Parts: sequence; C-alpha cells; structure tokens
Amino acid sequence: MEAFPFLRIVFSVYHAAREPQPTLSRRVPEPHDRRALNRLVLVLVILLVCEAIGLYNGQKYGSLYVFGYIMAIVVGFGGLVSGRRPWAEAGIKRGFVGDFKKVLPLFAVVALVLQILSPVLGVSYLFGFYSDEVAHITGRLVLTFGTVAVLLTAAVVLTLVEEVVFRVTIQERLSWFIGTPAAVVLTSLLFGVAHEIATTGSLPVVLTDYGGVVLDGLFFGAIYARTHNLAVTWATHLAADIVGIIILFVIL
Repeated sequence: MEAFPFLRIVFSVYHAAREPQPTLSRRVPEPHDRRALNRLVLVLVILLVCEAIGLYNGQKYGSLYVFGYIMAIVVGFGGLVSGRRPWAEAGIKRGFVGDFKKVLPLFAVVALVLQILSPVLGVSYLFGFYSDEVAHITGRLVLTFGTVAVLLTAAVVLTLVEEVVFRVTIQERLSWFIGTPAAVVLTSLLFGVAHEIATTGSLPVVLTDYGGVVLDGLFFGAIYARTHNLAVTWATHLAADIVGIIILFVIL
C-alpha cells in the first residue's frame, strides 16, 4: 500500500514534465543600459568630429556633418519598424493639439517674440556690427528672393531632420543618463555649433549668432521635454524659421 503514494508522485512528475512550458520573452533593454549608452557615445563622437572638421575647414568639409546626422537618425529610429521599440519613444504619437496647447506660451516666445524682437539683431545693433550680423545670417541661409521656394522647402526638410537628430536622438538619450535639464543645455550647444559650420564673419558676429541659435534650441528642447511629440517640436521650429526668414526679408 505504501508504494501507491510513491507511484502517484512519479506519475505527477512525469505528466508535469510533458506539459508545455511557457516560453521566456526576450529581455527588453532598459533605456539606461550599457548598449544604449554605447550607441549614444558613438553618435556624439561622430557628430562632434564632423562638426569640428566642418568648423576647421567649412569650405572643403562643410557637408561632412550630414554623415553625423545620418548616424543619429539611424540610432534614433532603430528598432521602431521591427517593433522592438514603441514609436512614441521617437516622439511619433497622437495628441498633437493637446500637446501643442501645453507649450503654447513657449511656442509664442520662440516662434514669434524671439524672431520679431531678435536678441541677435538687437545685440549686434547695440555693439555696432548690425550690418555684418545680417550679412552673416543671410549668408548662412543663402537668402535671396530668387530662392524663396527652395529656401522654404529646405526649411521644411531641415527642421524635421534637425529635430530628429538633436531632440529625438541626442537630447532624449542624454536625458536618460544626465537628466533632462543638462540634456537640453548640452544638446542646444551642439545644435548651435551645427549652424555655424561653413560660415564666415568676425568672432563677435559668429558668437552672437551662435548664442541666438542656442537660445532657440533651449526652447525647442524644453518643448520636446514637455511633450515628447516630434510633430509639435517640428512645427515650432519650422514656424520660428519662417517668421525669421520673413523678418530678414523685411529688413533687407
């Protein structure tokens, strides 16, 4: 009689072994893991090297920064199509109107106030290099009446690319490791450097323009940090560029 309990235990173990076991899902990497950090460092190194070379010899290597942009876009959108990462992590999500309302004051300041009452032009006028500053900015934008359509088309494309590179990829990933405020500041500094590649002008002219671009970048970064919505940040950046272009045409 004592054998029967033993047999029941043996049969229960046997049947348990034959039952299908639940498959273990692949670990979803945390945003703060070493792989994400390595990719971020790689993108930053490539972008910094490309920007440094462009600043050193913009006439010959001015377009090299595009390679850094491509690498950042690949990292920023990597894994989205395959479903390993949610699209919202790249700022692609619904709720444009609601997110836009959250940052409407910031939009008004950066897209309207800072463009119409430009601190860059104000500082340059105050210190006596206003005409040189305008020439520097228009030279950077290749601003002529014959290229309005091309300029606006380029603004639509370039503002989107810049937001993907600087806000979706660099700022977002930096915030995982150093926090959002520091990420916004550091990304804005890099954003400013990218706009001074292959430009000419005296040091005060370049630094004043650089400061204006960094200031805009701080607002774009704050808007993205608040909404994590690429469309909202892109629309803000595009609106700021269009208003700025209109102002430059008015004063020319």
